Amino acid sequence: MNETMTEDNRLPPLPTDDDVAQRTEPDFLRGDDWFGEDVEPYRLNFQKPYESPKYTLSWKNVPFAPLGGIHAITGQAGNGKTMTLAQFMAAILNGEYGELRYELSEKIPNPRVLYIDTEMEEANTIAVKNRVMTLCKRPISEPADDFIVIMLREVPETKDSKDRRILSSVNRWRKTLKAIWEYKPTVCFIDGLLDVVADFNDNKECQETIYKCMQVASYYNISLWCVVHQNPGGEKLVGHLGSFLERKVTDVIQTKKDKNDKSGDITFTVSQKKARGRDIADWQFRVLPIEDWGRPEQLDATPPQEKATGDPADVVEKWWNMEKDKIEWPATRKTIKEKLFREPGHQTNKTKQDIDLKILLNKRILIESNIKENGYFLLVPNEGVADEELDITPPEGGLPF
Repeated sequence: MNETMTEDNRLPPLPTDDDVAQRTEPDFLRGDDWFGEDVEPYRLNFQKPYESPKYTLSWKNVPFAPLGGIHAITGQAGNGKTMTLAQFMAAILNGEYGELRYELSEKIPNPRVLYIDTEMEEANTIAVKNRVMTLCKRPISEPADDFIVIMLREVPETKDSKDRRILSSVNRWRKTLKAIWEYKPTVCFIDGLLDVVADFNDNKECQETIYKCMQVASYYNISLWCVVHQNPGGEKLVGHLGSFLERKVTDVIQTKKDKNDKSGDITFTVSQKKARGRDIADWQFRVLPIEDWGRPEQLDATPPQEKATGDPADVVEKWWNMEKDKIEWPATRKTIKEKLFREPGHQTNKTKQDIDLKILLNKRILIESNIKENGYFLLVPNEGVADEELDITPPEGGLPF
């Protein structure tokens, strides 16, 4: 590339304000009312230094949820979203809760949490407050300047000065913004974002709400959490509101309820569906019935089971091509294993897993292929079925491959 520019390829000089004001040439886009806009205030200043995100929380020393960002927590109804929020709030107010840590203890040693409940009845909101205070080892009735709870379920419809109807959802949203302005929290939790919009499938209203959330988080430099349910039977966040939110957040935390059918024990799993920073590991908790409002207790993560390791894919493929024609039919599980498995755990990356899936689906030769490691499926012999139950007689015309 030439180090000097010729007259023909030199960049034009940037226009001055006077240049812009004096321009009279027509433009095919001028009818879209853009010409009078000033973009200069939004131009990035290259002299401005980079600032690392100021994360508010961490799980096992992996930070998440920075100031200035919006974050989502989602899950099906009754799957532990509010219980998870209680742990977040306790960690912020108390410095830590279990493996959760408040990351700004030096920069913001006295954080304030604002919890805005838009949907629950008063008794449940009081239970959330009591739960957080208990986790922080504080008296549940002690007034707190650093923990503000606002209840908006009962906000009514009103009328303006011209007798025009103002929906209760609009009033909830206005009161939410007023609470953020008035109490200036470090972290704000909106438990029930759907209740501040009239129609969660209205493109314009939902987009404006999410953009306002982004502006609020940036302007006040707070961490803003929004709770949105998932669609029944799925993992997508509800409506256009959920879709817009999921695209703009820095973190999406998902909660899921698990019940052991034999013991009846119930646990909740918290996982990170999306992260703009580092991914945090899944974690579990259960709810102890110590008080009427319940107390979440984090559980030690189940240590990962040692997985079978196999040969490189090219070695397995070469070996398979040599051995598959040596099988005598009809075959038993023992003879199949002797030929197909020199040791438990062989790998293959054949397209659509031709080797293992054709055997599994077409002839049921007891090979499981649902374990994936390093991009390959592991072929693991299944010990659960007797040889007599196998139907592996080859069809007419050759081997079943």
